[in-house]
Amino acid sequence: MLVPMLVAFLYQEWYTALAFLIAAGITVLVGGGAYKLSEDAPEPQRHHAMIVAALGWAVTAFFGALPFVIAAYITPPVVLESFVPAGSNYHSSLLYFRNPLHAFFESMSGYTTTGLTMSVREPSVGHGFLWYRSQMQWIGGAGMIVLSLAILRQPHGTAGISLYQSEGRSEKLRPSIVGTARAIWKVYVGVTAAVAVYLVVATFLVQPGYGIENTLFDAINHAMTGQSTGGFSTLDDSIAGYNSYAMELIHIPAMVTGAISIPVYWGVLSERNIRDFTRNPQVRMLFGMFAVGVVVLTAFLARWVGVPYDGDPIGYIGRVATSQAFRDGLFQFISAQTTTGWQTSAIGNWNDGAVMSIVLGAMLIGGCAGATVGGIKIIRGYIIGRGLRWEVSRVFLPRHAIQDLRIGQRTFTVDEANDEIRAAATFAFIYLLLLTASLFVLLTVLPSEFTLADAIFEVATAQGTVGLSAGLTGPEMPVIAESLFILQMWMGRLEIVPVLVLINSIVRR
Repeated sequence: MLVPMLVAFLYQEWYTALAFLIAAGITVLVGGGAYKLSEDAPEPQRHHAMIVAALGWAVTAFFGALPFVIAAYITPPVVLESFVPAGSNYHSSLLYFRNPLHAFFESMSGYTTTGLTMSVREPSVGHGFLWYRSQMQWIGGAGMIVLSLAILRQPHGTAGISLYQSEGRSEKLRPSIVGTARAIWKVYVGVTAAVAVYLVVATFLVQPGYGIENTLFDAINHAMTGQSTGGFSTLDDSIAGYNSYAMELIHIPAMVTGAISIPVYWGVLSERNIRDFTRNPQVRMLFGMFAVGVVVLTAFLARWVGVPYDGDPIGYIGRVATSQAFRDGLFQFISAQTTTGWQTSAIGNWNDGAVMSIVLGAMLIGGCAGATVGGIKIIRGYIIGRGLRWEVSRVFLPRHAIQDLRIGQRTFTVDEANDEIRAAATFAFIYLLLLTASLFVLLTVLPSEFTLADAIFEVATAQGTVGLSAGLTGPEMPVIAESLFILQMWMGRLEIVPVLVLINSIVRR
């Protein structure tokens, strides 16, 4: 909280800086007390690690909400109005955070890298909170537990492995878990810095009149929220706020870099071989899904039957491909597939086919495991698909034939393959079960102006930590829906199991 406090000082947002200072003081006192009480605690077992992860993320979001609430109450109305851009006729969105539930929602959305927001007009919260929102997503993208393992007391034995795996990670980049955590952060910081430099240069070239200060501030913030696939923006209306097709294209690589697995980056850097990108099955599938998904979504958005066909197929395809449909389809499908959630189109106005194509084709699966994305993950979908094909092909093999399964660069024996397939299928089943249950809860409070497709979209975007919205999410949404989305964001970021372990431990007591 001290970093955004310094940003607030830089922009002379004194009450915002004071809010961060007060919130930081409260957090230090409570955290320090809790640490003292727990100094003699034994090393956690695996189920303890799961509980630590679930509670740790919830508590982080709780304390992360404090600056929003404090600032909303201590900032004078005249100062709040000064945050509103000149010529605008709305009030500062900081006022919404007088409701603690809205503040908790914003914090949970930030740390889980979801991107759904109660800041209806983002620029009206001030530079300090714009930075804070981006910083939350950036830290949450790599993971608080991974950060803790990298800088705090080093756990011994299997405790570190259990804590590391509790955030949904499995691959080791270095021999030790602490070394792995530090390697993750080195790669993460390096790629974020590279993306920030890229955005600064590209923005200067495309919009030289945007201003040095605005360019630097936007680029650093969007580098953090792009690499974390979080999707918070410094602009009103997200990336659409630039009102520039070129700026939309510029921000696509910033989303893609966040959806690629950190171990892949590590492999490229350590082996100095760019071919690690092309050999990785997740990366190949990611770009394949981009190609197919963009075409399908563009087809739905263009309403092909409404485009007059005059017998010239080249001209016909050209008109569709260069239309607004392609522009929206390209950006929004990649935003959904990477679970970044930057938005350039009014999804609430889309036809149901377009809405469902982006849910089924992108948001459910998400990006690569080992990245900062949400969803079921490409590798699980790949394993399930390969497993089905493997099971069918085994029927036609001789009884004594070797039946190993190859996935990417690894070869699994029959028992290992069955374990991998079973684990992937089990998670996918639990994920879809939670999604279905959430949908039924949302339907009980869904306002009449929203359709079933809108409801499916909203629960999928919350659980997949995507952050796109069909228009339901906002300060006026029903309390039950807001609470449901908080739960989904929490469970979706931790891949469900740690929260289920926590619930089970509470019930058993």
